[in-house]
Amino acid sequence: MGLAELMRVACAAAGLACGAASAPTLATIQAAYEREAAGGSALHDKGLKVIEAACDGASGERFLCQVTFLSGDDPTERLYYDVVAVARSDSGWELKSGLCKR
Repeated sequence: MGLAELMRVACAAAGLACGAASAPTLATIQAAYEREAAGGSALHDKGLKVIEAACDGASGERFLCQVTFLSGDDPTERLYYDVVAVARSDSGWELKSGLCKR
């Protein structure tokens, strides 16, 4: 059972209406990461590319997303996985946690 399915079960058990109708897309997650990385933090990988995202959340404002990404710094082009928290703000989507260099 994947993260998205586990989250659907948890939402149903809690009586919450979870759905992906207004969830962030792969492109919005990538753009949010790039906006945050533009601040110059050494924690961000300039070559990070999100290639898959599955999001679910209890409201249209905050979501947890399971993402698959590549790092341009990795010559083996290995796939990486993370769970990120994403929230809608007045200026678009913002990353609240996840996708930082380890």
